[in-house]
Amino acid sequence: MIIDLDAHQGNGHEMDFAHDGRVYILDMYNTEIYPQDYEARRYIHQRVELLSGVSTKEYLERLDKELEVCSLSDNHHIIFKFGALSSLDLLIAKCIK
Repeated sequence: MIIDLDAHQGNGHEMDFAHDGRVYILDMYNTEIYPQDYEARRYIHQRVELLSGVSTKEYLERLDKELEVCSLSDNHHIIFKFGALSSLDLLIAKCIK
C-alpha cells in the first residue's frame, strides 16, 4: 500500500505499479495543480481530490476518514510518501506516529 500525501497527484508509482495487483495506492492531492495526468490517475485505487485552499482541519478530517477506508484493504505493508516538507506535512507526520 502506498499512501501519497504530497500536494501533487502522483504519476510515477502509479505507472510503475499499474498492473501489479499487490499494490494499493491512496493518493490525496490538489486537483488544480500539476501534473493532472489522467492516464496515471486511472491506477489510483483511492483518489482523494482536494481543491486549493483546503483548511488544515478539513485536510486532517478527510485524511482520517480515508485512512479508515483503506484500512479495509488486505495490503498491510504501508509506504507513506511526502513531497517537499511543508508545515502541513510535518503536522501529518506527527499525527500518524
